[in-house]
Amino acid sequence: MNTTTSRQLPGRGRPRDDAPRAPRPANTVPPAQYNCMSAPVWTQQYAAPVRDGALDHKHIASRGYRC
Repeated sequence: MNTTTSRQLPGRGRPRDDAPRAPRPANTVPPAQYNCMSAPVWTQQYAAPVRDGALDHKHIASRGYRC
């Protein structure tokens, strides 16, 4: 196996973490982190029909039409 092709070329791929980072100031609040995997699941609250008989069309069987 040729070792020159298996090595990663400089300046390519994922950047290395060699750059020095600035220290955080003392007594600062860490950034907010929202955990979407443990958040509650949103469910819709169905509203009542506006008037009596507004949803009666759902009880009629659909026959369909051929085009």
